[in-house]
Amino acid sequence: MLSFFAIYSRIRDCYCFRLTNFPGFAMPSPSRPVLLRAHPECPPWQVHLFGLTLGLVTGADFVAVGMMGFAGGAIQGGLGATQQEFLWTLSAFASGAIVANLLLGRIATAIGYRRYTQWALRVFMLGSLACALADSITALSVARGLQGLGGGGLFSASRILLQLVSRPDERKRLMRGFLGGCFALSALSPWLSALLAEHVGWQAIFLLQAAYAPCLMLLVHLVYPRHSGTPTRLEAGSLDWAAVLALGVGSLMVLHVLEDVRLLRFAAEPALAGWLVTGLLSIAYAGVRLLGHRHPWLDLGRLAGRRYLTGLALYTAYYLFSGVWSAVLAALLMRGLGFDFATSAMVFTLGGLITVGASQLYLAYSRWLANRRALLVAGWLTLSASAWWLARSAMPGADLAALMPAILLHGLVPVLSVFQIGALTYLDLGAADYAHAYQLKNMLRELAGAVGTGFACLQMQDYEAQARHALIRGLDDGALARAGLTADMPALARIAEEIARQAVLLACDHTLRGLAAMAGAMTLAVAWQRGFA
Repeated sequence: MLSFFAIYSRIRDCYCFRLTNFPGFAMPSPSRPVLLRAHPECPPWQVHLFGLTLGLVTGADFVAVGMMGFAGGAIQGGLGATQQEFLWTLSAFASGAIVANLLLGRIATAIGYRRYTQWALRVFMLGSLACALADSITALSVARGLQGLGGGGLFSASRILLQLVSRPDERKRLMRGFLGGCFALSALSPWLSALLAEHVGWQAIFLLQAAYAPCLMLLVHLVYPRHSGTPTRLEAGSLDWAAVLALGVGSLMVLHVLEDVRLLRFAAEPALAGWLVTGLLSIAYAGVRLLGHRHPWLDLGRLAGRRYLTGLALYTAYYLFSGVWSAVLAALLMRGLGFDFATSAMVFTLGGLITVGASQLYLAYSRWLANRRALLVAGWLTLSASAWWLARSAMPGADLAALMPAILLHGLVPVLSVFQIGALTYLDLGAADYAHAYQLKNMLRELAGAVGTGFACLQMQDYEAQARHALIRGLDDGALARAGLTADMPALARIAEEIARQAVLLACDHTLRGLAAMAGAMTLAVAWQRGFA
């Protein structure tokens, strides 16, 4: 019997329980090193696994977005939906994520970040299962909204929790696991989505996400400190459900308009302008109620510092440019150069794995890289150089060997830019303000990504139309004869296909050069900025 209780108490100690109610079984003073002074009961292995789990939890959000975006064609075809109808699934997740980020502070204040994460993962799992069972685009859109409501706040919750439970000198060991977990899952999501969509079916993408959630819940139960994420205010306050509904509907409308302008102009679809105005008015109504709330969910008055606002602007620019890069690269690989789905997915994955390796190297040698502003300048310069390099390499018939250097170079951009922005933005904020600041940052991340992708698609449509017109204008009977072609239907079909491909390549070239120019302007702006260092 004594042996049984000795084993039982050792297991409870590993899970960070204290047997204070059983004096006969008081635990001896541990001789192991204490890696988290706020939680001395946690052994080193648990601290390292805790950091990794934070990253894996964040990865659930990244995987849900990445896999959906990359396997969108297969899902759209499986449901027989038009591209405009399919955009509702993307907008629904993003609007659910915005609502989740706004409610995060209120709910986590009441129940703690550990319990919030557990409940959010349950909602995420239910949403993923509903996505897998959806038999129409409407059902999938509703399920994606539920999935976004569960998974959209996990990034903020994990990052805020990491900040709350550790001191500055303790965060690096947690960040190793956090960055490794979230970036590895983000890198693998394109390859996994292509593999599942081609060999199993699009439903398997969501079944995998649903199966991933219980694994995360088990890890959270085992390795999260038991009292982690102490509420930041003594009074949790109450939820203003009218404002919640207004924010959800408004963000859904605004995001859908931003997604829809990839395909349509306001002149072609007048209802888009009405949706945009209605969405903005709904968000403004929610903002007015927020400002009049006794305990606001998002206290904007505490975030008016110059450093934070500068960092927020840089964050927004980074996610805008990231949306442009992803949209152009996907169009270049599949529509411009004719690579298949699996090959294109592997290219994205290889670029993401460079980010994983670079993040670990950066953490290992960051003590010798103290000048963050210089690294930030190097990050924008790297983005400009990789976009320019890819534009010059994207020639007709180009193979992967010509494209990969620019794509792999771009894998360094997150480490050199967004890491430094994150490290500098929150220096003047306390623990309570950090939660508000990170919620707002991730809400803007959703909007900026949608705007960047939509902007890239609109620009490419313009460039593609201009290029197609110029190419067709240059064709006549004499040009066909010189090329050894006749005006029969098979030849004309081949010519039309080649013109379409050439137009895509030219559009990608112009858009990438524009991205390089904008990133170059950001390089100069950051180099000139003296107060953000």
